Amino acid sequence: MVCALVSLSLSLILFQDSNAENFQYPVKAQILIEGFKGSEGIAFNGEGHLFITANKALWRIDPDGTKHLVAELFSNLGMASIGERDLLVADFGPTNAFRHGKNHDGIIWQITPEGEKKQLVVGIGDPNFILMLKNGSFLVSDDATNEIFLCDRKGQFELFCTAVNHPNGLALSPDGASLYVAQIFQGIKPVVPDNRIWSVKLIDNRPAAAAKLATRTGPGGANDGLVMDRRGRVYIAANNEGRVWRFDPSNDELIVIAEGMFGAASIAFGEGDFDPQSLYITTTNSRDRGGKLYVVKTDAFGLPTYR
Repeated sequence: MVCALVSLSLSLILFQDSNAENFQYPVKAQILIEGFKGSEGIAFNGEGHLFITANKALWRIDPDGTKHLVAELFSNLGMASIGERDLLVADFGPTNAFRHGKNHDGIIWQITPEGEKKQLVVGIGDPNFILMLKNGSFLVSDDATNEIFLCDRKGQFELFCTAVNHPNGLALSPDGASLYVAQIFQGIKPVVPDNRIWSVKLIDNRPAAAAKLATRTGPGGANDGLVMDRRGRVYIAANNEGRVWRFDPSNDELIVIAEGMFGAASIAFGEGDFDPQSLYITTTNSRDRGGKLYVVKTDAFGLPTYR
């Protein structure tokens, strides 16, 4: 049964978040953990436990920063929670387009907190970001192509959208009418970063129009992970800049939330014993200073998570 984590009633989405009037950005990011060569995916499961992918593995992270190895992987990429306990984890598989050319050996794993894993989806070339939908299906972006796939829980998948080149992070508006897509590259041979965020109009969970440019972050941003707050604002991890931006589609406001996080990759609002008004941000090995997990205090709450 598909459920949404409702630590706050859905009706509260209509209310203002606390401390909004006096909050000043950018804020200083705090390091929760470090020591990995590089990390990327992040998700909280239905029990409120924090998981990240790093060093080609899945890890559970305690509120005090203690690390627990859960399962080995081919690569460390995006992830999402599914059901009450399990994680969906994107993995390039044995090959990837950046080093080996076009392939179809990517894997979406379903992994329990105890480390039991199965290949749920096989055949997407280089899956990166995973976004769960209200109806129980999920979207997967392939950042080596222009493809976003729609997958079900039986492992079947179909092409959902080709409207954005090199798509990475995905976020759904509170009303489900717009999909926001981070374009991370202009090309991959050679790799040329991009800084655009696109919106795709949806009707009945299907694309209904061409992608529309929503905003641009700083030069060479290499936009990576996205997450949405309950006021419909999009938080953007700009990998090359080491910044997190916030874009408000209602008025086109774009501000820097925090900076100094080299290789900023994936973002999630806290759940369980983790502060629900803080962003938790992984970092890749950009400039050899990645592999950290940062915490950034905000004046917002994230949207309830579909599982």
